[in-house]
Amino acid sequence: MVRKSLLVVALLAIASPIAAQEEYVWSSKRPDGHAPIGVTNGRTLERGAVEFSYRYSQLSSRGVWLENDSLALETTLEFYEVAPLTLTNRTHNFSVSVGATDNLTFVATMDYSTREREQLTTGGIFYVNQIEELGDLSVRGLFNFIDSGPYKAHIQLGALLPTGKEDVFGETPFSTPNAEALPYDMRPGAGTFAMLPGISASVQNEFGSAGIQLKSQMPLGTNDRDFALGRSVTASMWAAHMVNDYFSVSGRIQWQNWAGIEGGDPDLDPVRDPGNDGFFLEGERIDLPIGVNFYLPEGSRFAGHRLSVEAIFPISHEYTGPQLGLDWGMVLGWQVVF
Repeated sequence: MVRKSLLVVALLAIASPIAAQEEYVWSSKRPDGHAPIGVTNGRTLERGAVEFSYRYSQLSSRGVWLENDSLALETTLEFYEVAPLTLTNRTHNFSVSVGATDNLTFVATMDYSTREREQLTTGGIFYVNQIEELGDLSVRGLFNFIDSGPYKAHIQLGALLPTGKEDVFGETPFSTPNAEALPYDMRPGAGTFAMLPGISASVQNEFGSAGIQLKSQMPLGTNDRDFALGRSVTASMWAAHMVNDYFSVSGRIQWQNWAGIEGGDPDLDPVRDPGNDGFFLEGERIDLPIGVNFYLPEGSRFAGHRLSVEAIFPISHEYTGPQLGLDWGMVLGWQVVF
């Protein structure tokens, strides 16, 4: 609770320099007219508008952590037959948004990811598994409930559709020449439907903007492999400074909390790899993403196009059970509205 309270104070501290001016009207046609690229579904569209969005993200994890401590490789191998060394998750995310009315926007999102995991066995055998798969499709409705002067706020209600695989297989030293089920962190799909509620709010003035978002993923039932991903909650708050009509910089604090997996894949041995024991794959993490945003205003050749990038720095985490810890991350994105 103390950590969560400190997070709230820090988030409010970020937003406090943005003093709204009642006569100012919120505008999307500026470099900070959208949330930082690492924040999705951060704004609604005008009626008839269509937005295309592409994001490339990379999350690189290194070393096994337990609570706040990094576990030595030898310690991990005392309890498990395999110690995960690194996990690199590269994701291509495609999104289409349509303004049905001035107060209702529909969004559909799909991603394609490549995951690469390096491991070492107790016998000293190093091996790598890699998968390339489509993820789950998500559909959302964003509903404005505040749109007044410099203030905007909306709720989001959506569903996750299980289009991605919840079971992936690869060759390991224990299965050669056959393939066996890979750990949970290599699986691109949930295998179950999920609810996607959330709320976002933002404010602008002539110097910059600030915003906050709270969202959750709530799985419904178990999948065909007899497990369900745990509930997750993400809170994010950001502030952006508009340097000029083309360029802005942003800072953000993000808190994530995720529950362990319910049930278990019968093909996974919890003693083989810490990534196989879904019950302990819960925890929380606080990240500090820093970003820059480029916007081409009206009159330029590519008017309305937005290019953004964020670098993600983990600053605090607490893992209930042994799991790979995030080392660094980045998000690169392009957006355009017609």
